Amino acid sequence: MRRFLTWPRSPLAPQAEGRDSRDRRPMLGRLNRLLRRSARGASGLRYALFTLALFAGQLASAATIYVDNVGGDDLLDGVQPARTGGSGPVRSLRKALRICHAGDRILLANTGQPYRETIGLSAAEHCGTALSPFILDGQGAVLDGTEAVPGDAWENQRGPVFRFRPPHSSYQQLFLDGKPAVERKLLPGQTRLPELEPLQWYRRGADLYFCVEADKLPRSYNLAYSQRQTGITLYHVHDVLIANLVVQGFRLDGININDGVRNCEVVDVTSRGNGRSGVTVSGSSKARIEGCLIGDNGEEQLLLESVSSTIVENCQLIANTGPAVTNRGAKLITEDSGTGVRGSGARD
Repeated sequence: MRRFLTWPRSPLAPQAEGRDSRDRRPMLGRLNRLLRRSARGASGLRYALFTLALFAGQLASAATIYVDNVGGDDLLDGVQPARTGGSGPVRSLRKALRICHAGDRILLANTGQPYRETIGLSAAEHCGTALSPFILDGQGAVLDGTEAVPGDAWENQRGPVFRFRPPHSSYQQLFLDGKPAVERKLLPGQTRLPELEPLQWYRRGADLYFCVEADKLPRSYNLAYSQRQTGITLYHVHDVLIANLVVQGFRLDGININDGVRNCEVVDVTSRGNGRSGVTVSGSSKARIEGCLIGDNGEEQLLLESVSSTIVENCQLIANTGPAVTNRGAKLITEDSGTGVRGSGARD
């Protein structure tokens, strides 16, 4: 049985309102690490000053692309946050990724409406440098992978239990009022259908079963399923920063850092209610996960595979629905005592 969290705010999570869109805390953290490394040796101070000057120059040359899923328009240029004449924010992340250049920053308006898209970073335009990373800054916005279940898609199974078959069955989940509904899982080898209490559900094969309350039908509820596969996929890119974003409701992973990714940072991100994991790092990728809140994901919260290398710092991994970490031969470094694990811990 799974229960959706009353989500605490991460100590480093951005405020939804009143936040300065020019906040560069994640970048300053990256600069601080670079300065600490460069300051070693006889010429350390001189090199550190050179690094600081280079950082300022690259920061000034990077462009910001503004995205607003309520007030934006994909016919606009994305160069400013508000519409003025023929200029203003684009509406979709898809358009922003088409017009961006290496080292740019994509800034999402937190409109209160979720962005219902998937993001793929796999081109040279989606890369940065050590001093000027390619940035996706959500400003606390939500990237959502769910889709409403049509009221007429349900078939009665027996009594108060109804059945729905989504287009994709793997790692599927059912959401009630925007949060994962309470799930009853079939044990391995179990064939008898479990008895459901009202508002509980279970999955058998390709079908989802949901129990309604007395005198109600499924159409009486705000029910959704995981329609989109992965929130953010990174493949063979480098120097990327993903910050200040909530990623939820995707069928597979919230964030999948796939093969060949170097110097990727995920900072101040909440990844919850995804079908497999909140964050997956695989292949030969190298990533840093900092100040994140990861929980309520179907199989595990953090999945590490192959020869990947991941640094986890000051994160909360909440193992309420699966292990906090599943490590399949990868390298995991926990940099400080600020990282906490709640629940069943880790497995190899």
